[in-house]
Amino acid sequence: MKIRTLLLSAILGLALAGCATSGQQAQSPEQQSAQSVKSVRPSRAEIQARVVQELEQLGERDLALGEDGKPTYDIPITINREVEYFIDYYQTKIPKRFGLYLSRSTRYETVMKGILKEYGLPEDLIYVALIESGFSCQAYSKAAAVGPWQFIKASGTRFGLKIDYWVDERQDPIKSTHAAAKYLRELYNEFGSWYLATAAYNAGENKIRKALSRYQASDYWSISHQQRGYLANETKEYVPRLIAAAIIAKEPAKYGFGEVQYEPPMAFEEVTIHAGVSLNNVAKAANLSPSELATLNPELRHGATPPNGAMYTMRVPVGSRASFETAYAQMSPAERAFQMRPTVITAQKGDTLATIARTHNLPLNQLALLNPKVNGKKGLRAGQKIFLPGSGRDVDHAPRLARPAKAQSAPAVMGAAPAPLESHRNARKITHVVAKGDTIWHVAQTYNLDHKDIVRWNGIKGQKLTVGSQLVLYVPQAKAEAKVDHKAVAKAAAAEPRVEPKAVAKTTGKPAAEPKGTVYKVQKGDTLYNIAKRFKVTPASLKRWNNLSDDSLSIGHKLMVRAGGNS
Repeated sequence: MKIRTLLLSAILGLALAGCATSGQQAQSPEQQSAQSVKSVRPSRAEIQARVVQELEQLGERDLALGEDGKPTYDIPITINREVEYFIDYYQTKIPKRFGLYLSRSTRYETVMKGILKEYGLPEDLIYVALIESGFSCQAYSKAAAVGPWQFIKASGTRFGLKIDYWVDERQDPIKSTHAAAKYLRELYNEFGSWYLATAAYNAGENKIRKALSRYQASDYWSISHQQRGYLANETKEYVPRLIAAAIIAKEPAKYGFGEVQYEPPMAFEEVTIHAGVSLNNVAKAANLSPSELATLNPELRHGATPPNGAMYTMRVPVGSRASFETAYAQMSPAERAFQMRPTVITAQKGDTLATIARTHNLPLNQLALLNPKVNGKKGLRAGQKIFLPGSGRDVDHAPRLARPAKAQSAPAVMGAAPAPLESHRNARKITHVVAKGDTIWHVAQTYNLDHKDIVRWNGIKGQKLTVGSQLVLYVPQAKAEAKVDHKAVAKAAAAEPRVEPKAVAKTTGKPAAEPKGTVYKVQKGDTLYNIAKRFKVTPASLKRWNNLSDDSLSIGHKLMVRAGGNS
């Protein structure tokens, strides 16, 4: 590496210069009294050995030095072709999305950096949250990782985050940052390298341990070579993504992000309220925005404090604590209580309460309580209405998924058991019309879902789908990033590393020409997936080009399909 070569030359030069002038310096009285002691000049081999030892001790930190007038970093910053690829990727492939990430960063930057500093960690580790979620508390991955730091359930609970039906602290920007700081500190203590620590944050410490052992390596770049297949591409690209994100975030204007509208820092006051309280009801009484209250308390999954009998500390906008507490004190328990309306499904032939409970991940006893007139030991009639726990919304605002028969009714349920995925605040219910050639696997790939979930949600038996039939899907709100060209990353990695990153070219001030495209008229049986496949683009690109909020299409609707693919 060029930097290492320069450093080696510099140290050699200094060492040799020091040896050459040692005999010319004025001697102190102590030195004069010790003239009989003859100094020994180290050999060239000894100097080289010392340099090698020094480089090994420095490890990655030899490239983490800031310069006057330029941004400084407290994590190592290596500039190579892989990093340059992702600088370009953020600039040209997903500039709007990366700009959104930057705009969100200032909302959480102060509080997150303060927590990292509290744990004695580099503040630049905040960019782990940028590449993990784009600083979105609502981010939800296909691996069921949640929140700004993307914890899966096991690692979240391991580091003290509460995760249940009512609360998911992985979504809380403060509590999850404490957990991430604990985890990153533990990883660094084990690996002694921030590159290895962050790679382990992505892949898991066991994976990195095995990679180091398998390749007899001690650093990240050695185990992330593209020709080595043990680590996933995501992990091989994780550190270059992180470095590129940090470089751009430090000097956004230099890389074409000078027009980003940054959000104000997160600011709040805290109040203590009872269990089972509806945020929506209290917000209205206190003349607050329910959405702002929900944004400040993203860990509350169903718009209410947990109904477990404990008091709950909640955040309210700055300056509203007094009005909130006054309004809250004037409300009766019934007025502030949160209730949920049950949803209703239609039983299929062969269904029992037990199979429905398994399908929707519900306790059988809870399902039996909601359906007292149903004999749990017998099969259900096809078409019979079965009540499930609520949709997770207040009774007055909860839409019913189906209308029960007049003879049947069920009371609103307080403290209901976990509902199926449709109640998840990060999921959106859509209907997919099966087209010719569709399979469960293709549908799952189109919407970034697990095919087993599709089978479970729709009670599918077998793998065949009927053309024209409808599939109910619960699609995560968080969109996957644009696809990375892994071959391009590998090609970049194989090239000679460079030292200086390239800034974006200066603009002429003229707006870029809008890419030309084709207008397609939606036909009967068309889906976003089939249209995207026909034109060799992604469904996400079609939605972006046509400002579509969901995946539904109407016959005759005209879609713009841009030339040049998924740009």
